[in-house]
Amino acid sequence: MKQTFQQLRALQEIDTDLKTLRTKTDEIPKRIEKLQQEAARAKTELESTLQEITGHKKDYKLAELELKTAEEKITSYSVQLYSAKTNEQYKAFLKEIETQKKLKSGVEDRMITLMEEAEALEQKRQTTEKEDAQLETETVRKVKALEAEKQELEAAVTERENQRAELVQALPKSAVKLYERIRSRKGGLAVVTTRHERCNGCMNPVPPQRLLEIQRQDRIYTCEACGRILVSDNK
Repeated sequence: MKQTFQQLRALQEIDTDLKTLRTKTDEIPKRIEKLQQEAARAKTELESTLQEITGHKKDYKLAELELKTAEEKITSYSVQLYSAKTNEQYKAFLKEIETQKKLKSGVEDRMITLMEEAEALEQKRQTTEKEDAQLETETVRKVKALEAEKQELEAAVTERENQRAELVQALPKSAVKLYERIRSRKGGLAVVTTRHERCNGCMNPVPPQRLLEIQRQDRIYTCEACGRILVSDNK
């Protein structure tokens, strides 16, 4: 019977390990996806910056055309100014010249702003490209490491499953049936020790007489409070 207790305890340790190993294995695809999403966000940010630069270049070219048009009109009205035949025509040409000069000044201010913004965007592009390249390299490295870790975990799961199968085969069927029933009801924890005169599963006290009986290991005892199988803390 003592061997049965040792085997039950070992079975619980294996099942606890398997739960941890499977949880870690299941988390790896999520971790990989998170890394890839972060890399994708970085690429999206870079693409957005490149689009902004392209947009600024288009705006600057349009501003250059506006500036050229305004300058041509100023030149044209200035020539016509001297050919004005009436005072009203002269004033009209002066007004048009003034309007085009204000338009030119506004366009020039806008071009200066666009140049400053373009310079800032170019600096951002260079920084983002560098960071994106570093992140991509780091992501590839981390993904490979996680894939390798997943393979190791899967190998460990297989090994522990084989060990579990051997233990189940060696244990009495009645003990396995009891163990599995309790484990399914108690979140995977069916076998606990009686450390410090308490059930290590629910922390309720275990009567002194029951502690002595458990130490004798002549039969399986369960916690009166939580129903888990109790084993002595002494291995």
